[in-house]
Amino acid sequence: MNVDRPSAFDKTSDAERYRLRKLNDLRFSQKRRTAYTEAYQSSYDQAAQLTRQKELFDVGKESTKDQQRYGLHDFGRHCLLARRLLQKGVTCIQVTHNNYDSHMENFNFHLEQLGEFDRPFATLMQDLDESGMLESTLVMLITEFGRTPEIRPDNGRDHWPPNWSVVLGGCGIQVGGVLGATNDNGTEIKDRPVHVAEMFHTYMKAVGLDPAATHDVGGNDVPIAAPERSAVKELLS
Repeated sequence: MNVDRPSAFDKTSDAERYRLRKLNDLRFSQKRRTAYTEAYQSSYDQAAQLTRQKELFDVGKESTKDQQRYGLHDFGRHCLLARRLLQKGVTCIQVTHNNYDSHMENFNFHLEQLGEFDRPFATLMQDLDESGMLESTLVMLITEFGRTPEIRPDNGRDHWPPNWSVVLGGCGIQVGGVLGATNDNGTEIKDRPVHVAEMFHTYMKAVGLDPAATHDVGGNDVPIAAPERSAVKELLS
């Protein structure tokens, strides 16, 4: 992440520009304050704060032992960074691991990708658990869809949206539970299907948010989760 100031501005001039901007924002909001202007100002202020805390993103400040435990590749560093950000009070973190689009050579892809994925993810979960942070952190391991149960030409597996798995852990979630099952060849769900909207309710319940709450979209109160659905009680502790 590039959070450096433009070379044309030193620290003093940058602070003055920020002060003038705040004055303009204040004058504007005195007559035009809305949820949108509040959200925009908050987002800008958070981004400005990030530029002043570059050390947050420097995993090189972590011990050599921890860097080796997580792995000296991008995903390992990103998982270690996630731990570092959680320790510093960041409330929402996304870590991505790419290149699972295995339309060809599915098994070779998995050997490479899962070999890189498993240790950093397990290490992060272990550290969160041992530090006590897992009790107040919801961890969601999700993807956009599954892969076809049958093998395609070139040893590949294509997109398969009818069913796939999600892993949850941490605050508000039952430990060690497994919910749902497919038939023997993985083509259909035979036991306890879960709708994506139910998962949103479950996420919010787990972290103590009200899924029935609304937010303003163009002057309309829109539910943050589909009102016709509810949380998956079997997953909640």
